[in-house]
Amino acid sequence: MWKITRANHFGWTVLPGDNGLPEVSEATPLEYLVRWQITNNILGDTIRLRGIHSDERGTRVIISQPFVAGPYPTREQAKGLMDAIGFVLVPSFSVGAQDESSFFNPELNIALFDAANDNFILSDDTPVPVDIIPVVVGAKLRQQLLRLIGKY
Repeated sequence: MWKITRANHFGWTVLPGDNGLPEVSEATPLEYLVRWQITNNILGDTIRLRGIHSDERGTRVIISQPFVAGPYPTREQAKGLMDAIGFVLVPSFSVGAQDESSFFNPELNIALFDAANDNFILSDDTPVPVDIIPVVVGAKLRQQLLRLIGKY
């Protein structure tokens, strides 16, 4: 499957907020590419950068990702995968339309946002993430996430 960003829009990221809570922000092209690198390294995907396209409307990033056929898993199945790979639920903060879709692994210092069940495909009874938002967590965001999960 090939994916092309909208012109001058490279998805979303999560940054530390000034009010003590994380906040959603537009991602830079580098953050977009790091997102897919984390997905490959942590979640076992094989996403590839295919190109950059610029024209009068703006710049787009082109990637490819293996197609996974199947239904969406249940919320419990998606959360079970997160638990199995060491990510804990971050309550009271979510990206996207589904609550309880943010996870953090303090040992890896990686957070996974928008890990809603419709961003996974169920393949051989295993939820496969296809469009979540992984973020390398800096010191301030780490404090905010640890506070939300009750470990600070």
